[in-house]
Amino acid sequence: MIRLYVFPARLKGTPNPSLFCVKLETALRLAGVPHQLWYEMDPSKGPKGKVPFIEIEGERIADSALILYRLKEKLGVDLDRGLDDAERAMSHSIERMVEERLSWTIAYSRWIDEANWPTVKKALFQGLPFPLSRIVPGSARKAVKAALHAQGTGRHNREEIYDLGARDLAALSALLGERRFFFGEEARLADVTVYAALISIIGPDLESPLKAAALSHENLVRHAERMGELYAAKRPRNRINLTLAA
Repeated sequence: MIRLYVFPARLKGTPNPSLFCVKLETALRLAGVPHQLWYEMDPSKGPKGKVPFIEIEGERIADSALILYRLKEKLGVDLDRGLDDAERAMSHSIERMVEERLSWTIAYSRWIDEANWPTVKKALFQGLPFPLSRIVPGSARKAVKAALHAQGTGRHNREEIYDLGARDLAALSALLGERRFFFGEEARLADVTVYAALISIIGPDLESPLKAAALSHENLVRHAERMGELYAAKRPRNRINLTLAA
């Protein structure tokens, strides 16, 4: 049995406030991998100081991509099974575009955009005792801002950042076209990754030019709806442990 450590699901409209947590849980569900869900608020508890991470056979593994690589080695988990080399390369490219570019625009829309920060702050940090309630949100926001600047997205102005995100969404829409999923009738890892991003954008009650851009692509909205249905239908039959991790 795998323990999957994720952030608490405190942002309404999405299964988890982290698109990487949504991606990994969705992948495990679609692959039929038995797992227990454990909540963890402190990224420092995991290897590499990141959430999500898993625990399997006494080993803790972090980073959604590295986790799936390891599970492929250990358990044969491969959502891209049956794709040829070119299709696998395209799936890889879609995953990288979402995680290495679009995800930063999502982070900006939540943590930096003044219109959304109060809602995000309340959702993610509710219940913290004083003085942590005064210290932690600002410290976390400062860390995200520094990461955005180091990565490069944070060096652009608001209009430029949202324009870059809109271009990524337009590219995803063009790649999907009229297909149910990116590679036909079956959901693959690219679909899982795109779903995690889309539900992070259009699910929560947070308005931004990024959300407007996503909603303007009907095929992406339909894709998110189909993947959401799969996510719910593939709920593990074993009881999920929702105990807060110590």
